[in-house]
Amino acid sequence: MGRIKGRKRRVPAFFGFTFRLVLIIAALCLFLSYISSYIDPARFSVPLFFGLYFIPILIINIVLFLIAAVSGSRSAWIPIIALLPALLFAERFFRFGGSSDEGSYGSRFTIQTYNVGKFQLAKNRTSPAKALEEITRQVNDSDPDILCLQEVYLDSIEMTRTIFPGYRYRTYHLFRHGNGKRSGNMILSKYQITQGKVLTFRHSTNLSLFADIILEGDTVRIYDNHLESYAISPASLVKRIREKRKNSEDVREEIINVHTKVRNTVIRRSKQVAAILSNIQKSPYPAIICGDFNDTPMSYTYHKLSYGSKDTFKESGKGFSATYSMLWPLLRIDYIFIPKSFTGISHNTIRNAYSDHYPVIAEFGKESNPE
Repeated sequence: MGRIKGRKRRVPAFFGFTFRLVLIIAALCLFLSYISSYIDPARFSVPLFFGLYFIPILIINIVLFLIAAVSGSRSAWIPIIALLPALLFAERFFRFGGSSDEGSYGSRFTIQTYNVGKFQLAKNRTSPAKALEEITRQVNDSDPDILCLQEVYLDSIEMTRTIFPGYRYRTYHLFRHGNGKRSGNMILSKYQITQGKVLTFRHSTNLSLFADIILEGDTVRIYDNHLESYAISPASLVKRIREKRKNSEDVREEIINVHTKVRNTVIRRSKQVAAILSNIQKSPYPAIICGDFNDTPMSYTYHKLSYGSKDTFKESGKGFSATYSMLWPLLRIDYIFIPKSFTGISHNTIRNAYSDHYPVIAEFGKESNPE
């Protein structure tokens, strides 16, 4: 008998079914990550983990789509449908645009938020004194109108009057430590602060400091936030897992413990968000919300605090939005949200080496009314 030409090799039915099942599971995980930001983790915590792993899940779906497309699988439509909504969230992580100076602005202002890491987390083992000196130089160069700091660490309360001397108005809340030193948040402004108050959270040294500031006739309330952190060191976690790698049960237990800690942290953070939102709703002034949220753009924290406001990165940022130096360009956890009555003009993240966070600076303005 002659050979039959052009006959295609058949893919085993089991392999086709298994691959399709993998595509469906990956797609469902991605959809759960999309909706995670809309679900209060205090009520239902499972989706928060899918939001936390949004980037890896997204990459897995892209890889599966490429495999399906190259192999000519009819199931390629599954990852396509799963990936399409990602376009709606893309600008939370990456933006092709840039500064927008279009329009006529009656007034323009700049604000910087910066978690300074207690001046102790600089790279290359820079001393706290040197880190403070370099951060002061960066602030002087950028010259923001309003400076919001988190994790300030001072030898004495008197230093609150001397650091960053270019600012006439300032308010702060610093916890006192057993060694007499202080740490917390500060708001410094070139514009008049009419009042400054603090929202503290139970069983936590995290806080939300707010100040009412008069910006050329408009009073706004600035919220300088430092929300609950995971307090998990990736390096120490990897070290512990390596130490236990010979016992799979110990490794599994370590991973479960970490995720339990993450869940509890996110639930505490959702309660902190509720307290901030309650204050915002009672405020007679529009709110500018900024600081270290310790949460990603796919989180409940981001969704709730950005609702009704403008994210300055989405308005006028460019490139990657990441603000956490240890896992750049993956993690964006520091934000600036402005009222809808203002327009974002520019947004920049300065990649320096004097904290584990990068300073974030935004310029915004209020368009003048046409005659």
